[in-house]
Amino acid sequence: MATKRISLLSAGIIFGILAVGCVSTPRTDVPISDPLASATGADMQRTTEVQLVEQMGRYRTSYQRQLELLVEFYESQGNGLKAGWARQELEHLKAGPQRPYLVIAEIAGPELRATSAVLDADLLYNEGLQLMKEGRGSLGKIGVNKKKLYQAVDKFNELITNYPSSDKIDDAAFQVAEINHHYLADYPTALVYYQRVWQWDPQTPLPPRFQAAKIYDEQYHDRNQALNYYRLAINLESNYPENVETAKNRIEALSSEMMR
Repeated sequence: MATKRISLLSAGIIFGILAVGCVSTPRTDVPISDPLASATGADMQRTTEVQLVEQMGRYRTSYQRQLELLVEFYESQGNGLKAGWARQELEHLKAGPQRPYLVIAEIAGPELRATSAVLDADLLYNEGLQLMKEGRGSLGKIGVNKKKLYQAVDKFNELITNYPSSDKIDDAAFQVAEINHHYLADYPTALVYYQRVWQWDPQTPLPPRFQAAKIYDEQYHDRNQALNYYRLAINLESNYPENVETAKNRIEALSSEMMR
């Protein structure tokens, strides 16, 4: 089966876009729209989106460089006023919101398949797990080290990017989803990665559908989608008996609420 290779240029979109600022602000706002509702259409237009985002990143980087040159020029002239103007504009550019318009799971698309045992991919996965363990801390959400968690995400994304046919891509996607779901509160990104888990390995032994149901249930309060994914979890993720029991209870509760 042919596999899809993700170019380093495309895979670097996130970092290229954020290069202007030191740290991007994580997305904590919950959108009104369903992140997966238009996923199929978005995937079909992904090439165009990638091109637009890449172009925007190049323009932003060029804009920053021109401002830096302007600062240098006015300083060399001894024109403190105009150098200050340019420096102020540069600071505003760096401080402004710079969103990760595309994440690696979106760039990779739904057609990858977790088929091959790849040693280097396994090593990356283990490195990511270790960073994730260190980032979670030992007291639940107390003592969480987000820097470590972001480093873990980078490792898992590197695996997906460089070894798109590895049998660890679905595992890596699940761990990125878990970090975004439980520690970074980035629910749209979590849902995209959970979806990629079952797309990349329809027989995955992991519980991405149950976790997607939890987000729809607890964060979006979308009863219909929550019911849909709870039912899928019962049918396809029965190796997690506690999840199945929770899903059954939530289906009963949500169904009762909808009948009122």
